Amino acid sequence: MLTSQPVYAQHLDIEVWGQGNALFAGFCRTSGAVGCNLNGVTDALGLPAGMLPVEAITNKLIFPVDFGDLTGGDFSTRNPGFQSIHNALLPNELISYRALGKLKYWDPAVSSWTDAPHTVQIRLFGGLEASAEILSDFSQCAGQLLCFSENSFGIDGSTVFTGTGVHGNPDLVVDITSTSGILHTHLSFFLENPDGEIGGPSGAYLIEMQLISNARFFPSNPFLVLLNAGLGTGELGAALSALTGNPTSSDLPQQPELPISIPGDADLDGDVDRIDVALILLAAQNTETLNATNAAFDVDGDGLITRADALLAKTLCTLRLCNIPVEAPATALNVAAIYDRTSGILNLNDIHADGKHYRAQLQRLNDHSFALITLQADNPRYATPAQYDALTGTLEIPAIFIDGKSYRVSMKNAEEWTFMITHLEEINALSIPTD
Repeated sequence: MLTSQPVYAQHLDIEVWGQGNALFAGFCRTSGAVGCNLNGVTDALGLPAGMLPVEAITNKLIFPVDFGDLTGGDFSTRNPGFQSIHNALLPNELISYRALGKLKYWDPAVSSWTDAPHTVQIRLFGGLEASAEILSDFSQCAGQLLCFSENSFGIDGSTVFTGTGVHGNPDLVVDITSTSGILHTHLSFFLENPDGEIGGPSGAYLIEMQLISNARFFPSNPFLVLLNAGLGTGELGAALSALTGNPTSSDLPQQPELPISIPGDADLDGDVDRIDVALILLAAQNTETLNATNAAFDVDGDGLITRADALLAKTLCTLRLCNIPVEAPATALNVAAIYDRTSGILNLNDIHADGKHYRAQLQRLNDHSFALITLQADNPRYATPAQYDALTGTLEIPAIFIDGKSYRVSMKNAEEWTFMITHLEEINALSIPTD
């Protein structure tokens, strides 16, 4: 059981920002802010020079924290927090988390990561249940695109991470941004047994999450939170090094490249509508400087973002919300399936089956087969989800994004959720339904 004191007092908060129609999460770098000293954390952990907390196999960021670093006792922490700087997000933007994967445990006795034993779990408490009382009437929202009624949220909810998967509610609200687009919230993590009694064995614990927004179509990349339960500096460093390997540089992993479809498409959803016009007006009001991430805002091509760009964008919209294009650019941000060659994991971010939607991960076994390793219910997220027919065992994937290319794939559930590839062809673009 945990008896020692935390080995370091610093932690890394999760910085959140939006670019167009995508949400991003990364290490907090705001100068002077608590939870934003990346160098201080790596030094306190005794990490070798050049080593960043990034998982080598998946390139996922790792946020290390300590149980017992606050007043809640030896088995709880309110870190990492979630924060954003001024105007990094939209005013009144709703940010939620999504729990993924399984709880992993570093056993100091054998110095290895495994699925956590059934006797222990981590509960994430403080996320809010959101109702459907979201207002979009311009007159009721003080000029904002959308807002929330006073009764939009219920009581606090919780998510439970175990060695077999996620239980409870996997999606809960973190918070709503301020009128300046600022977010700063801390939830609570508890180490406990299956009966909810606080406590657990010494070691390190690893959970996986990603963030989603009500105002953006694409969620953040998944990231990891490493929670230390009583390990000393050397032991914790060994647990972290087993994940990070021996990197040769201290460069942070690059964010996915955002596709720019057409001038005026500020939210990068493939069309120009009233939301794009509002975003361009907001950028003009804030005198944003033109750069690679907001190039679509410069509709008239004069190198500046002004009201003239918003007025020109408005002329490009023929319907109230505009037509959805038949062809959408195929990128890692707008396909429901992504394959990682390094790990051999196929991420199916949206599967439609029997009227419901799911997320799943499949592990490659050989050149022609994959095994299902995780499956959880979810909301519909993509215009072209994968389709699974339970009667025939057929899985149709409209597009899998692999190394910058897209492929249409058919698979068959052969036995015990092992899927065999029956058809594979390269495609150039995704067909998006227009009705």
